[in-house]
Amino acid sequence: MAIEQPKLKVLKQDGNIELREYKGYIMASVTTSAENYARAGSQGFSPLANYIFGNNKVEQKMPMTAPVLTTKTTASKKIPMTVPVLTQGMASSKYQISFVMPADYELKDLPAPVDSDVRLHEIKKHRAVALSFKGLTGDRKIKDKIAELKSWAKDHKIQLTGEPMLARYDAPWKPGFMRHNEVIFICK
Repeated sequence: MAIEQPKLKVLKQDGNIELREYKGYIMASVTTSAENYARAGSQGFSPLANYIFGNNKVEQKMPMTAPVLTTKTTASKKIPMTVPVLTQGMASSKYQISFVMPADYELKDLPAPVDSDVRLHEIKKHRAVALSFKGLTGDRKIKDKIAELKSWAKDHKIQLTGEPMLARYDAPWKPGFMRHNEVIFICK
């Protein structure tokens, strides 16, 4: 059985890179602190899976969709420089982990989460560029794919917005060399 994915139209394809137009969709998301994409994905997956498997106000189960999206978040507010500079251990980063909700739901129809960390929000129609790749999603590989996609966008005069998203389409038990992943940027 095929797993539902967000509806999109490919506007341009260049090897393993696509310029896409996505229809709007709804996401369930959690934010977590972690050292890297892999750990963030592991920490954020359980509360989201619990939500779609019935841990919501009406105990309604929903089908799993793909991909699972992980985005490193950044502070939107600048903080002035102060002294001294203090270093205490390794700093964690904030990541947003998201499941796209099945297309037959509207935001008003989705059951309220029991877990207050799970947030439901609507994503409007938008364009994005995506670079597909196979294999595991280690930090070095993700950074290389982000750099490759940024370079392609610059060469094609496409302005990227926000932070890159790591999209993972396969279950963790699928052999690494067979996994389908993407790095995605929303663009103007």
